[in-house]
Amino acid sequence: MQTSTKQDGAQPEKSGWIGWIQIAVIIAVIVVAMIMTAVLSSGGGREPQAAPERAATPVQIIRPAQAAHQVEIALTGSVASPSDVTLTPQVGGRVIDVSEAVRAGAHFEPDEVLFRIDPRDYEVAVSRAQASLADARSALDQVEAEAEINRAEWRREYPNREITPLAAREPQLAAARARVASAQADLSQARLNLERTAISFPFRGRVIESRVEAGQLVSAGQSYGSVYDIARLEIIAPIAPADLARLTPAVGRLAELSVGESALNLQGEIVREGASLNARTRFIDLFIEPASPDALRPGQFVDVRVSGPDLEESVVAPASALAGLNQVRIVRDGRIEEIEVVVLDRVGDQVFLRPFDFGQGVIITPVPENALGRRANILTADGAAQ
Repeated sequence: MQTSTKQDGAQPEKSGWIGWIQIAVIIAVIVVAMIMTAVLSSGGGREPQAAPERAATPVQIIRPAQAAHQVEIALTGSVASPSDVTLTPQVGGRVIDVSEAVRAGAHFEPDEVLFRIDPRDYEVAVSRAQASLADARSALDQVEAEAEINRAEWRREYPNREITPLAAREPQLAAARARVASAQADLSQARLNLERTAISFPFRGRVIESRVEAGQLVSAGQSYGSVYDIARLEIIAPIAPADLARLTPAVGRLAELSVGESALNLQGEIVREGASLNARTRFIDLFIEPASPDALRPGQFVDVRVSGPDLEESVVAPASALAGLNQVRIVRDGRIEEIEVVVLDRVGDQVFLRPFDFGQGVIITPVPENALGRRANILTADGAAQ
């Protein structure tokens, strides 16, 4: 029994001693790790070295030059007539005379008679209206005479009393005057219908199509062809909103017009802008009035060149200088930077920019995106480093 008791007491004593050894080992490991970390971070007593700088990026640069420039926009338009006028008689009847000017493609002058409708029915109507007017005037004269007699009798019978409207025959006079006015209106209408038997237009025009022949019976209000007014021909040229902004204000500017591949060159003037953008192209229409529309025909294509404002203060650079829509990359203090610029105009492989600070020069060769901020190795035109 005594032996068993000694063994039980020795077991806890041995376990406590082992635990302290394990704690000491852990502490020693931690201390060693801390010492090694401190040594490594301090470089073993050596001073830290800076990371080597990336290699310089080779670039070619130019120095943009001052240049006066006038904005010029090239467009393509087409000739159009605001509206075609139908060849529609206002009275009906049989055609008795057709002018050669009423054939498709023919020209006609203002008030030139294109065709005539048999006027005899309308001459009869004029005579009838004249007779009706004469009859109405005669009836009015009679009623006025009767009214004068009644007024004289009234003054004789009732000298101190005012005559009544009925005794003065005022209702009859009003009715007679109305009949005269109606007869005059009928006569005016009959004469107007007679004038309308000769079909003409108040402008100089050209016939698009005609279906009128001598002997043909035509009806009032029925279309028998169409014409257009030559003086109202215009050129419609779509323009991008960005280009329109470069011309602002566009209305009133002169345009050089060249019709297709022919040698026909005309002058024109922008008279108005479209009220809305085209739903499909998102362009705006410019309406140009040609100085000499006689040589034009609806549907013709026209090359349009519009001169915009003078850019007296601008610098010119190759188009390759642009790194985006309105960004360029420059070299300043030997390093590559990207800045925004204002593009005033583009002509071929050149761009005209608002003057800006371009440092040592504008880069005209491609550079990678990660080159921003790097040193620049400026090359000469033959590729050698400066």
